[in-house]
Amino acid sequence: MGRMLPHRFKLQRHLASGLLGSLIVAAAWWGGSVVGTAQTTDVPAPTPGRVEGASDILSLGTAATGTVAELLVRPGARVQAGQHLLRIECGNIERELEARRSDLAAAEAAYLRVLHGPRPEEVAIGMANVNLAEARSEEANKTLARAHQLHEGFTVTRVQIDQAERDSRIATALLDEVRAKLALLRAGSREEDITEAQARRDAAKKRVEEATTRLGYCVVDAPVGGVVLGTSVSPGQFVSSTVPATLLTMVDDSTRRVLTYVDERDIAKVCLRQRARIAGDGLPGVQMEGAVESIGVAIGENPLANNPARQFRPIVLSLADNAQQLPIGLRVSVQWSPCPPGQRPTGR
Repeated sequence: MGRMLPHRFKLQRHLASGLLGSLIVAAAWWGGSVVGTAQTTDVPAPTPGRVEGASDILSLGTAATGTVAELLVRPGARVQAGQHLLRIECGNIERELEARRSDLAAAEAAYLRVLHGPRPEEVAIGMANVNLAEARSEEANKTLARAHQLHEGFTVTRVQIDQAERDSRIATALLDEVRAKLALLRAGSREEDITEAQARRDAAKKRVEEATTRLGYCVVDAPVGGVVLGTSVSPGQFVSSTVPATLLTMVDDSTRRVLTYVDERDIAKVCLRQRARIAGDGLPGVQMEGAVESIGVAIGENPLANNPARQFRPIVLSLADNAQQLPIGLRVSVQWSPCPPGQRPTGR
């Protein structure tokens, strides 16, 4: 019994020492947590980002049906707005357009002829025909008058009288006809004829415009100046308007911006025009200045980081002029600065 007392005392002292050590560790952890909380800055944690162009990626297609005749650019090529990128073989539409242009030319000529009416030369010809018919009618009437003055059966036969009467009637009818034609020439075109000719001309013009539009689909042009990111077709490949597909992708590279994603728990520390320092992952030692241009509303996953369990909001930062030559797609790291004085952070 006397020997066990010192041993129990040693055990109690060992337990007390362990408990004291645990308390010291707990106090140190708690103190560290408090200190860490007190030292939290009013800026978001560094975020990964990516250099992008002035707009979203453009997917270019065509409404034409046919085979790819020419692929005029390669990925990485810099193009100007309106530059041809790809051409579809559309020989049938070209021939159709040529025929429709010929129809339009004929309809235009007919419309102008009706609109302007007879030429002065045509009126002069009409007047000459009237003069000729008047002379013939006058001669026929005189022949008939002389026949009536002769005695039938002695100096003239009945057949001759009938023939003179017939010639007089024919001459009179011809004179009436050429006079009517001259009157029409002088009156010009009727309003209905002009309207009909104009309608035919306009219909032919619409057919030419429709064929021209379809032929325009056979060439894919760059809508803006930028860089071709990729192509998904090759010469000889068949494309159809019934199955829309992306033929090329490009992006406007006139300016650069950075897309990053901020944790929803840190979004209250972000504000417009907030400054940030941006470092390129593939460009060691190179740093750029950026400023918050827009703050997204939608909340979702961060495609630049593998953390699907957390929610983020997209942030777009504008870059200084000296950063406009950075390659699009470059991964960067964003180090945030506090919001400018007087600028209210998001959510506050």
